[in-house]
Amino acid sequence: MAAIGALVDEYRELTPVLAEHLEDNEGEILPHLVLADVVRWLAARVDSDRDICSSILNWLEREYLRGPEDVRGLIAVSGVEMIPDPGQPGSALRQLLGPSLREVDSWLV
Repeated sequence: MAAIGALVDEYRELTPVLAEHLEDNEGEILPHLVLADVVRWLAARVDSDRDICSSILNWLEREYLRGPEDVRGLIAVSGVEMIPDPGQPGSALRQLLGPSLREVDSWLV
């Protein structure tokens, strides 16, 4: 899916996440798994590098708003739904979600 390539192209910090994914999946990009990996990467950094986390979530917000249904589903299911539950490490990502992604987060609705 082009959205994953565009995300990693925009945020080179995610290159190792994609590289590990490709290695684990015999060179194949499985968009839902990659985005879940990205969310885990964000969750591990939300307290130490809030700016990059916020920027990436803003990018996902924009893509969600303008994307076709498959991209919207990818971001909702393998992005927002993968944010750790409230009270868990990394759950502070919820505070950085834009308005459209907040609407698809079952913890915030």
